[in-house]
Amino acid sequence: MNKKHNNIVSPIKIVNNNSQQDEGWTVQQKTKRNHSSSTNSNSTPSSPNERPPKPRKKIFASANRFEVFASNEDQDSNQMDGINDSPLNDTTKNNATNTQTENTNTNDLPIKAPPPVFVRGVEDFPELCTVLIELIGVDNFVCKSSTDKLKIQTSTPDAYRSLIRYLKEEKAEYHTYQLQQDKPVRVVIRNLHPSTPTSLIKSELEIRQFEIRNITNVLHKTNKHPLPLFFVDLEPSTQSNEIYKLTSLLHTKIKVEEPFKAKTISQCLNCQNYGHTKTYCGYLPRCIRCGAYHLSSACPNPRDTPPTCALCQGSHPASYKGCAVYKDLQRRKKPATSNNFFLSDNIRDKKRIVKDSHPANDANTNPTLSYAQATSGQSSNHHLPPPAADINKTITSFLEDFKSLINPLISLLTK
Repeated sequence: MNKKHNNIVSPIKIVNNNSQQDEGWTVQQKTKRNHSSSTNSNSTPSSPNERPPKPRKKIFASANRFEVFASNEDQDSNQMDGINDSPLNDTTKNNATNTQTENTNTNDLPIKAPPPVFVRGVEDFPELCTVLIELIGVDNFVCKSSTDKLKIQTSTPDAYRSLIRYLKEEKAEYHTYQLQQDKPVRVVIRNLHPSTPTSLIKSELEIRQFEIRNITNVLHKTNKHPLPLFFVDLEPSTQSNEIYKLTSLLHTKIKVEEPFKAKTISQCLNCQNYGHTKTYCGYLPRCIRCGAYHLSSACPNPRDTPPTCALCQGSHPASYKGCAVYKDLQRRKKPATSNNFFLSDNIRDKKRIVKDSHPANDANTNPTLSYAQATSGQSSNHHLPPPAADINKTITSFLEDFKSLINPLISLLTK
């Protein structure tokens, strides 16, 4: 056994070091190549053919006209820092996946397509496409360009959320709408007393297996007094539609209805444009009074300063319903009154045709009986007026009489 151990050669190589500082022999151990593994987070894979990353191009226009752009290196370093800080740990990822599976199990509603995203100020469309392909996939988005915006339609809610997150990080100008999966089922409960606490209503509905998101008491439009109306926002599920069957709640006869849809066009309180809301707006803020690029709450002008519309530059606030932009949008939304007029004319013509094809002879079919005829049992058919003469015969007889009168006059004039 000792001989075998003596024959084993240790992995040590003796090298003669000829350096002047340290004369003599040194021992150099063989080192193996370090392979990158998922367990070692500090080791970074390296390869001799690795190339430095290319500087990113500017995709979106600057939202702030007076902003000074930093160098590409600073942008890359900041973005890499943000990416390193943003990933979730394993526990949060597991929690997110668990909540998603729970939501998919509880909600049996069909998944609808996400709303479109309208982006303004795109300067490099091919570069944006490459970024979106890496971010959400090749087959998960479709683009359509207009004069001033780029419409991006995603295919899944996850792709939609990733796109919105990317646009916020890049500080791009955009607007969109709420996901259908995130919209609550809103109903109106009538006839409940205004003094009823919303917490009590929520607890009573939760006892009946309804998932309540929010409850608010409706106030009067002018005097702000509470009304016997309550808005109830429920989680979108098949169980939420059962609330319409409720007839009593808290010892009160109630009526559950859908809320009335607003006839006015929604206006954003951030950029003052119509067609979207403040929650899903990524444009620069504009003042509702002076139209400048700042928040309405931070307007430096005094209250007595004449207003300026941010949309049409008129001498009125941006929320004025007499604005030319708002009137134009309302005109496009509502159909023209001339169409209704022609439609009513067609209906009248159809009624007239029906009446002509089926004349009503009320005087002949239902004649009035005298008292003597009613008591004697005689019918009034014997005393019916004679039927009207045929109109063609009347016209021909008139023409013949007219010819007999006019022929002597013609003969006198021709002599």
